[in-house]
Amino acid sequence: MDGLFKLLGILLACYVALALQRGVVYAKSGPWGRHYRRDDDRFGYWSAIVAYVLLSLALLFIF
Repeated sequence: MDGLFKLLGILLACYVALALQRGVVYAKSGPWGRHYRRDDDRFGYWSAIVAYVLLSLALLFIF
């Protein structure tokens, strides 16, 4: 089970890298989710990036 959490952490880190490159991230908003663009909603974009980075680190080092 430990390997599964590490794999999920690596995949999430790859998604963060892709989101940083593209400038668009998908995150939960309301009952579903939405895309946050770096140009349109800076706070929402960077909040989602920080949350995903922290989750990725937790998956890699804590679980």
